[in-house]
Amino acid sequence: MNLNHAVKKQETFGALKYEDKQPIHIAFGVDANFIRPMGVAMTSLLDNNQQHSLVFHVFANSIELVDIERLNKLAQAEKVLIHLYHINPVIFESMQTTWNYTAATYNRFIVAKLLYPSIDKVIYMDADMVCKGDLAELVQFDFSDKIAMVVADQGKFVANHMKTLDLKNGQYFNAGMLYIDLKAWNENQISEQAMDLLAKRKFFLLDQDALNILLDGRAKFIERKWNEICNMEKKYSKISDEAIIVHFASRNKPWHVWCMHKEKELFIRYAKASLWCDVPFFSVPRSYKEMKMMGAAKLQQGKYKEAILWYWKYWQAKRVEKK
Repeated sequence: MNLNHAVKKQETFGALKYEDKQPIHIAFGVDANFIRPMGVAMTSLLDNNQQHSLVFHVFANSIELVDIERLNKLAQAEKVLIHLYHINPVIFESMQTTWNYTAATYNRFIVAKLLYPSIDKVIYMDADMVCKGDLAELVQFDFSDKIAMVVADQGKFVANHMKTLDLKNGQYFNAGMLYIDLKAWNENQISEQAMDLLAKRKFFLLDQDALNILLDGRAKFIERKWNEICNMEKKYSKISDEAIIVHFASRNKPWHVWCMHKEKELFIRYAKASLWCDVPFFSVPRSYKEMKMMGAAKLQQGKYKEAILWYWKYWQAKRVEKK
């Protein structure tokens, strides 16, 4: 698969804020459903890094015209450079997807191929993240002989999952934030190898699993604060004061109306400050799992009839899908 020809069209908006400063490059891989949270992430990054020149690289499988206009407006208002890459949707049509992992998850493989050698390092971020601090410390880290900087994943599944993947170095990372040395990544053909691996084998966590295999022993693990996971499905999950990048990595997202987690207020704060402030929260469950979460939310709100209705829909949808 030739990733060099994955981009159909490129658009550029805005300009560098400070011509005399080394810019920080940040990339996102999204489709139309994740443009709004990406816009919120961008707003948070700009708010906490006003002393830097930021360059955003948006790799989009699909995007509405209104969101292109918002990106242009954001670039002009915030004096930030935004490159929008329109991805050919057929490039990943044979790849495995799930209801919550679309083909856009594979855009991170295009990032490294397309940006090198024009730039040497990039921070890749999932769209379900919010920044609440300065990136200066991160971009000053030394890669040494490693290909990327990563943060260890959290959860009870990790220990057994590492055995399943036969990882030799006893570490498993979350791929939502990758600080990539593009020269090393391309010299080692990580994107090409990952695509080949994914074509031959099915993984539980798709590209994240493939990257953990390929970067086993070749990734530098850094502090949790650079990708602190806040699980919206766990009542007592809390964002620490030290966190710089917060990752809402669970199926329950802060932009779902059924999300009742108190830590979603961080997302809401930046959503209100963003150019996407008028976009309503996602209100229609797409799967039986989301229907169950909606029922739980209605129950917590004391709306018992609505809760019963959503639990009934959940049971019906689950029964159909299991067949």
